Amino acid sequence: MACFTNCASGVAKLLGGSTTGSFKVCICGGAGGIGQPLCLLMASNPHVSELCVFDLTIAMVPAEGVATDLSHLEKKSRVKGYAL
Repeated sequence: MACFTNCASGVAKLLGGSTTGSFKVCICGGAGGIGQPLCLLMASNPHVSELCVFDLTIAMVPAEGVATDLSHLEKKSRVKGYAL
């Protein structure tokens, strides 16, 4: 998380402004055991404006379900789920 914040700060300096809520993030494999906590962290990050959760249709948990769970959090980012 610190790496993402440092990277966002560097981009803000280059662009001459704030990057709060300006990143669109795609998590491939977001319905898996590692992807779900990663999606939660990214959805809670104030720099992320949109989060897309992608996973295969054969996944045990559907990506749309993960996106629906995350959409109930009080945050600024929009969360969408996609199945491949």
